[in-house]
Amino acid sequence: MSSSCPIAPPLASPLNVETASLPAGTVLFRCHKGGYPANSFNPNVGKHIAVPEEGARFNPFPGAPAVNIPTIYAADSLEAAALESIFHDVPHVPSPRYPMFRLGEWSYSELEVTRDLVLLELINPRLRQFLVPGHTESITESELIHTPPSEYPHTRTWAQSFHAAAPNLDGLTWRPRLAGTGTSFVFFGDRFKNGDLQIHSSPTPTAIGDGFLEIYGIAMRAHIKIVTP
Repeated sequence: MSSSCPIAPPLASPLNVETASLPAGTVLFRCHKGGYPANSFNPNVGKHIAVPEEGARFNPFPGAPAVNIPTIYAADSLEAAALESIFHDVPHVPSPRYPMFRLGEWSYSELEVTRDLVLLELINPRLRQFLVPGHTESITESELIHTPPSEYPHTRTWAQSFHAAAPNLDGLTWRPRLAGTGTSFVFFGDRFKNGDLQIHSSPTPTAIGDGFLEIYGIAMRAHIKIVTP
């Protein structure tokens, strides 16, 4: 059973936060829908931090005074990228089913990082830096990553808090909810310049050809059944 996520405390001033580095030259995978370049950030315009359905686990969240921070998700493997995007809403039940027609919405691309990025790892040793008001324990990995969508307003407040805690922070990284291996990322668009993320490959559709074979294999290994009506 997933635990609930406490609301993040407001941070009055930047903190000395222990971070990790993602080196320039790293190639990442991104699953995305059509109509936008693979390296384009979601502006989160018209979305509200408090509405679970209006966004994902770590977006949207407002900046100062109220403009939403653009975000982009990626992963260090296609498997991690697919499980955190295409199959993100698949429940943790035996042999969940995923409709084949939904794959038609998706493609995947490769992105190259062109400068060293500063990241906060959402793992328990790093998260000990962040206290929860009224709690004796710090925020935990399970509270941030393994909670249901109804908790997104709270996990977004933590993304906002992390963003405010370290002005040099480029994004967050964590172990995917559905994947045993791999690393996922969300990057803060206000900390990026044009060219920091370069498109490394053309989009590959996930509903046909080699793209489908790749995604089908990922689904099989995750015990997800792709089904037709």
